[in-house]
Amino acid sequence: MRYYLKFITISLMATLLLPAYSFAARQLTFATDPFPPYYYEDAGVAKGLQVELAKAVFAKMHTRFDIKFLPWKRALLMAESGKVDGIFGLRKTKERQRWLIYPEEPLMLITSSIFKRIEDPFVYTGIPSLEDKHIGTTKGYTYGTAFDNSTLFHRDEVKDLRHNFLKLMAGRVDLVAGYLTVGNHILKSMNLDDKIVASPIAIHTTPLYVGFTRKPGNGKISQKYSRILKEFKNSKECEEIMKQIRIKKEMPSPCN
Repeated sequence: MRYYLKFITISLMATLLLPAYSFAARQLTFATDPFPPYYYEDAGVAKGLQVELAKAVFAKMHTRFDIKFLPWKRALLMAESGKVDGIFGLRKTKERQRWLIYPEEPLMLITSSIFKRIEDPFVYTGIPSLEDKHIGTTKGYTYGTAFDNSTLFHRDEVKDLRHNFLKLMAGRVDLVAGYLTVGNHILKSMNLDDKIVASPIAIHTTPLYVGFTRKPGNGKISQKYSRILKEFKNSKECEEIMKQIRIKKEMPSPCN
């Protein structure tokens, strides 16, 4: 009888431990598009400022993760259909909240801007100044409610910001809407940083999040991720990582 009770006790302990083990052993797959210098793919390896922060946060959660880099519209569709566990770096909208769980703590703040050819005398002073302009945008991207809902200008959507800059140089669009730090990084990589400039007045500044799909268990993962991310941003470890990757002055630090 004593051995039978011992067997029952061990079996029960193993059963109780199984969910915790499964949670720790689970690997999460996120979809996103290249968003340098924050996250991008180099020779098949995910790199960038936010990738390093994600590594630190998920390591504290004892959770492995990988990132699939895709065109943004496709990344959104994969997340909406539940083919991945989440999407890396997106704005919170009512429509997206139907199929995504947003953590309380944002990944970072990001500023969207208007880019123009350096010789163009146009001065951006707000949405009304864009009237009748042909503006290059990226499929699936949002630039703030006022811009997204405006009917004053014409949108010309392409799959990424690089194509928009090429169209701007070719005179096929008047202006380009894009995220400031990312746009400046791409312009430098294209050797166009002396030919295209961003307006000093921003379109919009907004938080970006890691959104988790509504798969079983992702609600708890989102809560734990949010808590650890917030703690990490306030830690010296966050500052040390920034020093290690030599964060540039034009890139806002995620550390508090």
